[in-house]
Amino acid sequence: MKNNKCPICGEHHEYLIKAFHSEVDQPILDLLSDEVPDWRAELGACTRCIDQAQLELQLSILKAKEEPAEINGYKILPIPTRLLADTKQKGKGVTICIIDSGFYLHPDLIFPKNRILKILDITQPDRDESYFTRPHNNSWHGTMTSVICTGNGHLSGGMYRGLASEANLVLIKVSDENGAISGNNIAKALQWAVENSTQYNIKIINLSVTDDFDIPHKKSQVDQAVEHAVKKGISVVAASGNNPDAPVLPPANSPYAITVGGLNDRNTLDPLLNTLYHSTFGETVDRFQKPDIIAPAIWLAAPILPNTKEQREAEALFDLYYSDDKFIKAKLANLLHKTSLSKELLFQKTAIIKEAISHKINDAKYISPHYQHADGTSFAAPIICSVIAQMLEVNPLLDPYTVREILFITARHIPGEKAERQGWGVIRPGHAVQMAAGNKLKSNAEVTPIVDYRNMVANFFINCSYAQEVVLTGDFINWRKEGVPMQRSKNGNWKTNIKFNNSGIYRYKFLIDKKEWTSDPRNLYRENDGFNGFNSKLIIL
Repeated sequence: MKNNKCPICGEHHEYLIKAFHSEVDQPILDLLSDEVPDWRAELGACTRCIDQAQLELQLSILKAKEEPAEINGYKILPIPTRLLADTKQKGKGVTICIIDSGFYLHPDLIFPKNRILKILDITQPDRDESYFTRPHNNSWHGTMTSVICTGNGHLSGGMYRGLASEANLVLIKVSDENGAISGNNIAKALQWAVENSTQYNIKIINLSVTDDFDIPHKKSQVDQAVEHAVKKGISVVAASGNNPDAPVLPPANSPYAITVGGLNDRNTLDPLLNTLYHSTFGETVDRFQKPDIIAPAIWLAAPILPNTKEQREAEALFDLYYSDDKFIKAKLANLLHKTSLSKELLFQKTAIIKEAISHKINDAKYISPHYQHADGTSFAAPIICSVIAQMLEVNPLLDPYTVREILFITARHIPGEKAERQGWGVIRPGHAVQMAAGNKLKSNAEVTPIVDYRNMVANFFINCSYAQEVVLTGDFINWRKEGVPMQRSKNGNWKTNIKFNNSGIYRYKFLIDKKEWTSDPRNLYRENDGFNGFNSKLIIL
């Protein structure tokens, strides 16, 4: 029954949103207050008015940014624009290690300054760096991931740049001469990265590659290497995969990896159009729920591999597309051999020629002579890496556990979409960097809760600086809302403990100010709660 009147629009709705975050949502609160001067957050607002305020905020930010390229009236938005990211931070001083099939020394990474500190073929460690100055079939995927993550847009005048456009890189090729990628080579690459992390200041590892075996993480050499890297202070990010019917494979199944699913923002700034990409999701064989977070996984500007037939075709097609109608047939005769266009076009009218060129550009996903749009969680994962690089630039002391906590707390849930497919929700770089810079979170523990097995006591922690009251509740007390009170300490940290008499699996959540339910962002174990959210799981062995 629609019996709640929104004080902003005056319409009646089933419920109003009142649980605003005093810091993260402040820009939205300001816009709503401007709309109705006497409005206060505790009065609430309908989701429609909140979405409209969010859209207005996005559009106001966009005005200060460059317009994206337009192809046939179709625009591909740069990553910083579509994520409303603060571009002052560019990952300077942070090194990201990307482990992938292969690489090319792309201009967006080496001009005007070469930011690749080391490039290595783990299958042939003695291979000379000159190998990577030539394109190979295995070069495409890794070149795309590295440029989406840290490219400076050199070939696009700075337009198609990643969020970490000043970060340094270590690139490790893991495909063999037959193009195969084995778990053994992924594990070897991870081990090399950890052993050389101090020399190259490696703080982040991206894994947009997978092993072939759906096995428990304790039996996977890849997952064991991921766990080792995280415990050595390196954040590890893994792509979840692109098949919702497939199992979550190593390294995406690792509880220590930040596993990234896909967002389809439809290449717009309208949050109402956000939906999910067809990512792999679900419980792993160890009953971990994946993915953990999502990022754009489609309509992403990615490099066309230089000095390939595809790059030569793209260059020719755009030359033809923008040529004067009077000269197009002459140009077509000279450039036809660089394209896959039909020779029959030489005898067609100009309008038909232009239409064929336009179709070819769209079919090949070209957006300029040097870029095409790509999709896949392989390219969502490096976006998360670039945000972590921004966070570490403003706060180099962040450990991997606090990094993941900040990412999860500041993420935005997509209403109406299943929780198990989006984890904590859509990455919000601006909020994550702001929280990292403000030292809002102080690490109580690496992974919570902490269980004292000698005394059978579980210690719980959460950071919530804006809360007036936080209680712990769960199935061990029949989910009573009064819960177990938590005590506040410095920096907005809350803590409490519970004594357990029996081993088993216990589900729990935190209840903030009697209205906001949240699972534990530092707990690696969670499951669907049946209400489009998650319960955290305490496992007493």
